[in-house]
Amino acid sequence: MKVKTEYLIPGCILNEDVYKYTNIPLLKKKTILTNKLISILHIFLIRTVNVENKLVDGSLYKPEELIEEDVYITEEPAIKEESRFISVFLQAVQKYKKLFLNWQSGSKVDLNVIRKEFIPLMRLSPSKEEMIDLHHYGSMKDYHYYHAVAVSVLSVSLGRKYNLSEGELIQLGLSALLADCGMARLPYNVYGQQGPLTSEEYNEVRKHPLLGYKMLEGIPGLTKAALLGVLQHQEREDGSGYPLKTRGKKIHLYAKIIMVCDIYHAMTSERYYRAKQSPYRVLEAISKDNFGKVDHSCLQQFIQLISNLSIGVKVRLNNGWNGTIIYIDESVPMRPLLQVDNNEMINLMNYPDLFIEQQLREEKSSLKPKV
Repeated sequence: MKVKTEYLIPGCILNEDVYKYTNIPLLKKKTILTNKLISILHIFLIRTVNVENKLVDGSLYKPEELIEEDVYITEEPAIKEESRFISVFLQAVQKYKKLFLNWQSGSKVDLNVIRKEFIPLMRLSPSKEEMIDLHHYGSMKDYHYYHAVAVSVLSVSLGRKYNLSEGELIQLGLSALLADCGMARLPYNVYGQQGPLTSEEYNEVRKHPLLGYKMLEGIPGLTKAALLGVLQHQEREDGSGYPLKTRGKKIHLYAKIIMVCDIYHAMTSERYYRAKQSPYRVLEAISKDNFGKVDHSCLQQFIQLISNLSIGVKVRLNNGWNGTIIYIDESVPMRPLLQVDNNEMINLMNYPDLFIEQQLREEKSSLKPKV
């Protein structure tokens, strides 16, 4: 819906890119607005923007005035099927935050409450667009709460590619959701850190999988596989992970799945010390920088799950150019051959500083691959 910037509040989610004078957006679609970002809109004399009807905490946004043909409904509208997932996701984040704060205060993990609150989310099947946009829904302050729920969603979706049963998917989702619960037992609050951790702080953080395992051990309703997912999700195939330096075949499938989803969401998300990154750039970086560290088959399955790149798809590059994919080399799917707006051919293999920023939400063109 289109609203005047004077009526924006922190937590509003942009529904379209915001431009001013250049072909690179001033603010990108799905940006979560803060007081600082709203001030930037005012500074650049942006009068109106398109935002979603939900705030980042999942509540309904009720602006004082709508623009043009929008008609404001005083009652909360029925959730459309395509937006139902995001609404349930945002509400689940707030539920997880409440639980986590209780764990920090010393409360025990109540699996019955967790199953009741989060299994409905795990049973939804988000689209590729919803999954690749997932990192936009979050805030630096509450990153870890969004991260836990997002990793659970992504892990369940990836688990479906392994033809896991419904019960196994739920156990995988619970394992991913609770993978970082041990953070609640750390001696200080790493969640409030506004910069990279010191070596001493990082050593403490490395204890969280074991702390989480101890929190959950013996709780009825969690399988051994789910517990291993929590314990091993920071291990690496080459033995360079933690807490036990487990390697290769000794790492459970749940942990391998959570590992990939955890790395991906962490790298794409906005943090106090790092801007959010393009999912396509992150997928490429994981393939290169974590070669030999994450399960190759699991990573390839994840790329197929979340990437929607194919011949004829229109994309935007980090320099603002738009282009249409002409050819994809399956060995380097994030580096396709593009036909950009001026009809020039660009092979991203030859331009390491260029990368796909986002897929444009348009129908595929009628371009055919050249023979």
